[in-house]
Amino acid sequence: MDELKMKFNRLWAGIVLGLIGPWFGFGIFYLIVYNHRPFESFVRMILNNSGTYSSVISVSILFNLIFFYLALRLEWYYMVRGIIMATLIYAPIIVYFRYVA
Repeated sequence: MDELKMKFNRLWAGIVLGLIGPWFGFGIFYLIVYNHRPFESFVRMILNNSGTYSSVISVSILFNLIFFYLALRLEWYYMVRGIIMATLIYAPIIVYFRYVA
């Protein structure tokens, strides 16, 4: 377990996980809410309606909470920092789509 902790308890691992996590969240959001539509239609609907950008990104980022919680339980604090940093990277994007675009 210590070898695994030394390998994955890194800031860069948390950043990568935090940047990739919302993409999994996006897929899960699609499967839960819009599984009656083809995926292409779902993506097209989001792209054609700029008012949904920030909402979909916000919901997708919630998936990072799972990684955050697991890293906390394993006491991988450097990874936790990376996940928080990656989430903060998404924050200006959400603000832009919510208030500017």
